[in-house]
Amino acid sequence: MIAHSEGRPLSSVRLLPHRYAIGRAMGTDADWADWGYLNLAAGWADAERSMQWLHEKVVDTGRVTFVNGTVETLETETSTQKESKNIDTQGGGCVTGARLSDGRILSADLVIVAAGAWTPSLVDLSGQAVATGQCVAYLRLTEDEQAKLAKMPVSLNLTDGCFVIPPRDCVLKIGRHAYGYLNPQTLSSEPLGEKDGDRHRRTEKKPATVSKPRTHLTDPSLSIPAEGETDLRRALRCMIPWPDLAERPFFKTRLCWYTDTATGDWIIDYHPSYENLFIATGGSGHAFKFLPILGDKVVDCLMGRCPQDFRDKWKWKGGVDRNRDDKGTETTEGVVSEDLAVEESISTEDGSRGGKPGQILEIELAKSGRTSLHLEANGNC
Repeated sequence: MIAHSEGRPLSSVRLLPHRYAIGRAMGTDADWADWGYLNLAAGWADAERSMQWLHEKVVDTGRVTFVNGTVETLETETSTQKESKNIDTQGGGCVTGARLSDGRILSADLVIVAAGAWTPSLVDLSGQAVATGQCVAYLRLTEDEQAKLAKMPVSLNLTDGCFVIPPRDCVLKIGRHAYGYLNPQTLSSEPLGEKDGDRHRRTEKKPATVSKPRTHLTDPSLSIPAEGETDLRRALRCMIPWPDLAERPFFKTRLCWYTDTATGDWIIDYHPSYENLFIATGGSGHAFKFLPILGDKVVDCLMGRCPQDFRDKWKWKGGVDRNRDDKGTETTEGVVSEDLAVEESISTEDGSRGGKPGQILEIELAKSGRTSLHLEANGNC
């Protein structure tokens, strides 16, 4: 067994061969699965507090300056422009920095794009990665309920993707690790393509459409679709079948945004057409747990020292060519529907996802009667 090969006793991973065993391991008398296993070395970490801690550590170094702003587009210099300045053109174009939404330009010799689910909005990752929204909900508990669930293990149903995390400060978190919702949005600036000038291929009438995160930070009224909330409620009743919790309302819901790849492998590599552009993305819902070592691995890849076992997994794999017909000729016909088809083609098939592939956030919100007014104001309905 893997546990034994890592020096852990075989007893650290226990088979739960039937429903009764699962109920006992949960401590809730819930028989919500036919069989499973209990990993005594597993656990969970507080993502918010972890990132706050990391931010403080980085600030304390005195070597990093944080600039608040929203990146609108990457600034580039084409091979032709470089030649006119007698600059070496090996490797093609060059990314000179980032333009912010307020007009400021940040310049750099090396540009690293590690923007999570916003990365496909800046760099064309069509056919490689897509932003998907995942449902999360929070329930308030009493002190007594907190005490009863304090030793409950993190529980994940691999059949439907729903999970429950042990409560903290009388708050219970339940979520769904799923194919997620797509949120196709028309971009004001074309994402950077694989070839010099690719971002200028389209006509003004047919700009790029990419799934883009939509969060409570820009839309305070945003809640998860009724479809997702109903499924989380069903999972809660199965995993913790306590009458007092069955109808207790969620006091907060969130959409957690993944950057999904088809295999669940990350993209940590230089862009093939811009020698000074490095990409670190494609977390696929399982990158945070590697927080203590992930930065080291990114630096290894940046310095050309990618671990041999991960070179094929983390390399830039290339994607599909948007806005061209079957002969490779540029076309402006059916761009939006074609773009959406490209987004829908990426589903992480690692055996852990629940929900349905290809669900559109706005459609599901409309079914719920929860369509946000801010979309009408922006003309994106």
